[in-house]
Amino acid sequence: MIKKMFAVLTLAGTVLSAHAGLTTLSSPWPPTGSAGLENVLFNVQTSSDVMVAIGAHAYKTSASMANNGIDTFYGPSGIYAADGKGYANWSFDFAWSLGNSCTGCVVTLYVDKDPTAANDPVSANLTALGSSYAESWNLMMSFIPFTFDPYGNSITDFRLTVTSAVGEPVVETSIQVVVNADGGTVPEPATLALAGVALAGLGIARRRRG
Repeated sequence: MIKKMFAVLTLAGTVLSAHAGLTTLSSPWPPTGSAGLENVLFNVQTSSDVMVAIGAHAYKTSASMANNGIDTFYGPSGIYAADGKGYANWSFDFAWSLGNSCTGCVVTLYVDKDPTAANDPVSANLTALGSSYAESWNLMMSFIPFTFDPYGNSITDFRLTVTSAVGEPVVETSIQVVVNADGGTVPEPATLALAGVALAGLGIARRRRG
């Protein structure tokens, strides 16, 4: 039974490791005028010559936050008050390049401040920013319509998509930022899933012994 359970966990680990890891944007990214994103880790996805990337960093430091290496970042609670703006202690970062084959494509950012609820995420059409773009935004800014509490526990999903001129999906990428105001990190869903598999296996083993 132990061997079988180990095989299940090994298979689950193989599936998880199949995801591409977080990475910095390679040259010529970030574009001129977007300094400060050189050391940020992004979930980068490509399709042909179209690229989308999204990540997160500690506000005002450009330092990468703790992460699971795939798509989940752990953000610090509170605000950065030193500059008088009162922005949250972390920002999210995004970039895209539509290449030469995506004429008329639409770039959309979706933000969901409570992925566990049935509410639809809010979105912003970013196409007007250009065919090649990189930026960092803080949730205390009013670019998108919802209220963010920088001091409380939170899980926020970000998704960046590119669709064709007729609305067909081209490529997308996403991350999740988890804030635990009490200190410590919150296990990402993948870790919880593995733990569930392990517990289920132990339960089966105990029943068979009985």
